[in-house]
Amino acid sequence: MNSDFSHSSGLNSLPAIANKKDFEELYREYWQRLYDFALAKTHNKDVAEEIVQDLFVTIWEKRNELKITSIQSYLFVSVRNRVITYFKQKIFADLDTASDSVAPDYPLFLDELEATLQAALGQLPQKTRDIFLLNRFEGKSAHEISEKLRIPERTVEYHITQALRQLKSLLRNTTTILVAIISSITF
Repeated sequence: MNSDFSHSSGLNSLPAIANKKDFEELYREYWQRLYDFALAKTHNKDVAEEIVQDLFVTIWEKRNELKITSIQSYLFVSVRNRVITYFKQKIFADLDTASDSVAPDYPLFLDELEATLQAALGQLPQKTRDIFLLNRFEGKSAHEISEKLRIPERTVEYHITQALRQLKSLLRNTTTILVAIISSITF
């Protein structure tokens, strides 16, 4: 694989990294751009560097198993996913390390969040609210909801997306943790 790692190179369809030279070439081509991307998202040089280094370690360790159709997409999506994981871990670590003096207020804070969420859910159209509740609170997939309600799966996905957009708008003035909780639950 003696091609350079440009957008038009054959490496955009990467069956595997055959040897150390291929890996080093990939590393040199993408490391800085991936680091800059991670830094823009985390605003922390050490975290950004760790995320990118961890990605390249994983690529090296799984080099014989990887079947990548678009190397650039794979790398940037992987960094994005690792940034999301970092923030999830940070949020929960912050919650775990809350001091005892803050702990008594925590249930009140959750009650306020729940009341705010319920009020926002009440402003959604009935069908959108029902589909959103089935998905986010009962854990049903879009496919399961479409079968239950006898509507197309794309319609279910549309209602879930609309609910998320409207809730984001309605809850804009609410704390970041509520948005993080809602966003961390997957379809």
